Amino acid sequence: MEDRTRFGQPLATVIEPRTRVGGAIAGALLDVYHRVGANTCTAYLLTEDRRELAASMVVDSPLSFGIANCFDVDDLLWPTSRSYQSGKITVFDEAGMWEGARRTPLPAPINIPFPMSVASVPIRTPRNRFGTIGIRWVPPRPVAPESREYLQAVADRLAAELEGLAGSAEAVTAPVVPVFIPAEPVSVAAPGDSQLRKRLQEAVACATTRGSHLYQLQRLATELTGAVRASDILSIAQARVVRAFGGRAAAFSLVEKERLHVVGAAGLPREAVQAIEGTPLSRLTPETDTIRTGRVRILASAAEVEQAYPGIKAEFDQQARGYFPLLYGGSVVGCCTIEFAAAQRPLSAAETTLLALMVEQVAQSLGRARSHEIEHVLMRRIQRTLLPGSPPHIPEAVTTARYFPATEGVAVGGDWYDVLSLPDGRMGLVVGDVEGHNLDAAALMGQLRSAVRAYAAEGHDPAIVLERSNRLLLGLDIGLFTTCCCVWVDVATGAATIASAGHPGPLVGYHHEVLRPELVVGPPLGVDVWATYRDTAVELLPGSVTALFTDGLLDTRQVGYDAAVRQLAGLLSDKSGEDLERLADAMAGGDRSQEARGDDATLVLMRYEGVPPCDQVRVARMSVQRHDLHGVADARRFLEDVLRGWDLLPVLDDLEILVSEVATNALIHAHSEVDFRLRTYPDHIRVEVRDSDPYPPVPTTLLDDDTHNGEAESGRGLLIVEALASVWGSSPAGRGKTTWFEIDTTEDPHG
Repeated sequence: MEDRTRFGQPLATVIEPRTRVGGAIAGALLDVYHRVGANTCTAYLLTEDRRELAASMVVDSPLSFGIANCFDVDDLLWPTSRSYQSGKITVFDEAGMWEGARRTPLPAPINIPFPMSVASVPIRTPRNRFGTIGIRWVPPRPVAPESREYLQAVADRLAAELEGLAGSAEAVTAPVVPVFIPAEPVSVAAPGDSQLRKRLQEAVACATTRGSHLYQLQRLATELTGAVRASDILSIAQARVVRAFGGRAAAFSLVEKERLHVVGAAGLPREAVQAIEGTPLSRLTPETDTIRTGRVRILASAAEVEQAYPGIKAEFDQQARGYFPLLYGGSVVGCCTIEFAAAQRPLSAAETTLLALMVEQVAQSLGRARSHEIEHVLMRRIQRTLLPGSPPHIPEAVTTARYFPATEGVAVGGDWYDVLSLPDGRMGLVVGDVEGHNLDAAALMGQLRSAVRAYAAEGHDPAIVLERSNRLLLGLDIGLFTTCCCVWVDVATGAATIASAGHPGPLVGYHHEVLRPELVVGPPLGVDVWATYRDTAVELLPGSVTALFTDGLLDTRQVGYDAAVRQLAGLLSDKSGEDLERLADAMAGGDRSQEARGDDATLVLMRYEGVPPCDQVRVARMSVQRHDLHGVADARRFLEDVLRGWDLLPVLDDLEILVSEVATNALIHAHSEVDFRLRTYPDHIRVEVRDSDPYPPVPTTLLDDDTHNGEAESGRGLLIVEALASVWGSSPAGRGKTTWFEIDTTEDPHG
């Protein structure tokens, strides 16, 4: 009896047509093939684990290589499994086959590129079920009732024969590789005709393994084409190459830094794998010798190994071992070691050659996959360096972020986010998405992130940051565009300013309600050099959570964009009061965050805590219209009312002088509306005066020859500011600037 050591499938390579089991199946298939005019005819037998119906014998025909390799016995979308489960003949017309393909998750067991009809006939007795006979017709055709009866009669006769042989040494389970039998033309006779059976047996005797070998090559090439990761390629090699030739164990080792590194192994004891791992190429072993010479070696036993390579202690007994070079890029990059079962017959020269060719195919795919993985790791590292580190610590707000790179395709892209500490104590949230998924997109993402940071640090509002970033992107002439959304938050008051360049606006959750601010969304960056963007003001309440995201976070494949945004808003509404990290995990998809993604996904969350009561900042604002010099007097009255309410009248005189000087200077030279903002802190008052003049104010020293200098005259007011303020400065803000100063409130200003 055969050694039937298995790795999920029987060790037997094929069911030999000359055996009684093989002859019975072959006779039934040829009978059916010629009687009903089939294009393909296949016997599907139950695998040993009884989970699948695998192709075991096939009539060699022009379309036979397009058969399905196996079906899950519980997948009732296909006629093969359905007839096996029901015990009845099952016929699918063209519509039924297309419906099965539509409803089957990828990868489907069969591709249907052309119309066909399929019949599946169960091979069963009242006591046993062995499998099915599958028949295909191209183009599709109806199956007459008499044909159905004939098919079932042939299958029943085959089932009775197999049941009688089930107790013998011959297996009635599916082999690793189906055998292809020639479709010899024979005359059609009634079932049971002895002359027909004799002619069928004679035709079976002519069967060769040519079709099976071609099938192995075709299946291997097809599966390797769809494999991307090295681990997937090694699994395919184990199933399609090692097991198909009677191998019971294998190891794949590659050369790295003049040593062997085992990248995959199955069936070998740990000691055998460790003996290969780390072997220097300078040491003489079967693996290094194979790499050095590029020749295949088949050694029949451990004694033969030890004799050929003195000093090597073989850890196996009577099993033969084969050593096959892994060729990639015109050189040998590694070795495939295959251990055969003790009872395995020696491989013929043709089989050894075929096995070497298939190992070479595996090596080519493995080399490409490893090159891709190295490139992928490099791009991932570059991308990680371009993304921000830990967000700045801002007591008034808590932030967290999630970033998931694409896992389909190249798995690197241009999504980015940032959390900024801005001038004047504000904070900024930024999220963007560069077009494309490649190294160019990742590099552009890094440039834009740096540009947005630089413009924000200059004090520009979100809309101006986007306008300047847009001009920068067009100046780079890269040909890519990007969407971006910026949110600046005054953490002292909760006032937020938002601008968007073609990007989804933020969601703001508060006490189980979610607000989607109505933004004026401008075009993406990099599209129109004259594009303008507008700021939108929103007030954030303490405890509210602001969420910015890219569209990769949305499950648009299943429900569409709008519904996906509503789902995200629903999560924010339900869980806005939870810990921010748990909320981020929930909105990022929980377990779904590890699924295959066709796009990058980014999420930034900020919970606005507000200022503690002991550090409460009071803010007051007013504006003076363009050229309205009388508005300066209104500003002084406004200042007096505010300071009286804040119980800070002792600093009123100095503030009135400072506000008058700065406001008058802005009204005369900026030719724009002037905006005032006062903020109190525990030990000082800060005043900000914003106008649209981009040039910074410069205090001018009074010299004798400057008496008639207009510019010097305009700068003299700032000398007063410099003298009275504890600190002052000016920073650009969009198309204009903000001039600010602070006065200490802990001492009497007049000392």
